[in-house]
Amino acid sequence: MLANRCFPQQVIAHAFMVNKKASPKSDTIYYDFNHSLAWDDFKGKPGDNSPAGAVTASGFAFDAQITFDGKNIYLNLGVYTFFTKDDSWKKPQVNSAYHLMHEQHHFDITRISAEKFENELTRAHFTKDNYNALLTSIFDKVYDQNMKIQDAYDNETQHSLDVSKQNEWNNKIAAQILSLKESLVSKK
Repeated sequence: MLANRCFPQQVIAHAFMVNKKASPKSDTIYYDFNHSLAWDDFKGKPGDNSPAGAVTASGFAFDAQITFDGKNIYLNLGVYTFFTKDDSWKKPQVNSAYHLMHEQHHFDITRISAEKFENELTRAHFTKDNYNALLTSIFDKVYDQNMKIQDAYDNETQHSLDVSKQNEWNNKIAAQILSLKESLVSKK
């Protein structure tokens, strides 16, 4: 009987999207459905040998808060999406709204992937023995999926040079982002 009181029996996890805000002087921009990237956000130095006209450095992460009440472990997982200004760059001749939209969609794909990560966390069966390894495993799996989608996006659009494919991706990504926005409104 004493063992039941000393060791947690259940892990209760709660995963949710966090709407972080950064100061304007910060190197980080957190994803906001109502704010698009601007060329001024690309502060990094262009890669000397890179054929790309611009690079978007974005990712998703999570903050974990773990509490214990003597019986259960409570795992609160706040997921967020970010863009790093100093790691994102553009070449001087790249200034069009068309190319900026291509880069914005890289950030959008990252946000879509963050939502997948949150959904995977919500469906996961965490235990006192697996929660740490399972968190890492889920993150790695969704991160790898995100990178494959990012690569497919660039390969299929030829880094935005194939206008027809770019338009297909624009429609696909816009529909997914709209769906995410609508689901957030319905959750409130």
